[in-house]
Amino acid sequence: MKMFRTLASLAIAAALAVPAIAQQKPKPGASGPVMYKCVDSRGKIYYADRVTPECGQTEELNRQGRVVKKHEAGKPAPVSKKSAADEAGKTEDSAEMRRRDHALTATYTSEDEIDMARDRSLAIPLQEVKTVENRLAKTNMQLFDLKTQADRLAGQQKAIPPLLLEEIDVKLKAVSALEVQLQKKMKYAESVRARYEADKLRYRELTTAGK
Repeated sequence: MKMFRTLASLAIAAALAVPAIAQQKPKPGASGPVMYKCVDSRGKIYYADRVTPECGQTEELNRQGRVVKKHEAGKPAPVSKKSAADEAGKTEDSAEMRRRDHALTATYTSEDEIDMARDRSLAIPLQEVKTVENRLAKTNMQLFDLKTQADRLAGQQKAIPPLLLEEIDVKLKAVSALEVQLQKKMKYAESVRARYEADKLRYRELTTAGK
């Protein structure tokens, strides 16, 4: 009789345990992924409950931590360094242009003022050009006289003194150096003139844009 009671008790306990066990079983659809294992572009591994933009390789994990699905998120197209540099350069150019435009309209009130400023800026460069031209002309005259002496001696079938030949060589080098210097002075003066002409054209655009 005691044995029957024991068996009955075990049967009742088992019957009560069955619903509890059934409740612990995952419901249909509950076995889906509840966590993501992500590996970013630097190889760092981290876990999250959602996929983040930094996540490259992704593994979906179920409740037991088992991998359900693997996939690799589409990587964004790399930004061209050259394009980024170009955009930065354009931004800097635009800022510099606005700064120059503001300075231009704040400095001058008419195109005549720009012309007067140009003439003042050209005064010294043009004077330097004139000075070099005079020195070049003088040196050419000296060289001409020395060559005339050498030609006269050669025509008389006389030996040309080494000192005369040396002086001719010195003057030839001086003429060459002065010609180079003159070109540089003239080029600089022209750049000053061109800069003011460009400023005048830009000033005209800015002052007539709203008319």
